[in-house]
Amino acid sequence: MSKTVNAAMIDALASELKPHASCVVVGCEALTVEETMSLRKKLREKSFKMRVVKNTLATVAFDRIGMKGLGARLSGPSAVVFGGEGAGAIAKFLVPEAKTVKKLKIHGAYSEGEVLDTAGVESLSKAPGRHELLSMTLAGMFGPVSGLAQNFDGLLSEMHGLIEAYAKKQEDSAQG
Repeated sequence: MSKTVNAAMIDALASELKPHASCVVVGCEALTVEETMSLRKKLREKSFKMRVVKNTLATVAFDRIGMKGLGARLSGPSAVVFGGEGAGAIAKFLVPEAKTVKKLKIHGAYSEGEVLDTAGVESLSKAPGRHELLSMTLAGMFGPVSGLAQNFDGLLSEMHGLIEAYAKKQEDSAQG
């Protein structure tokens, strides 16, 4: 290809990846057209995009947007998956998918400023996602407050019962 076309392809990939802080690189050499189309459809349903890339051009694009070192994870025909909530969410989708579609190979990822290998992507898929972490944080913050409120409620209920029992006792003694 001409230098102009290569430069345009690098610019297009860089501009598409720049808004995303992370991505996952997969090998797509053994996938049939039907398998690729099915995978793309499933990815779109999760708000992810997959772009088949030329490795040398992708390496330049990665370096340009600050994902240095990710190009080393490219081997053979490759594709970049990005979008959604980032590499963690992508890994949670792709790792089980790669177990069912044996031809799909995960080469690595870029997340939180680090280049991850295949094992790193598998570990990332097992880590809690953004929503789980937020809920764990909120539970940690509001759990003690909730417990305190329940304790006060229990004390007030008990106090209410004691006051009613005392009032009934006073009423019974006044009548008897």
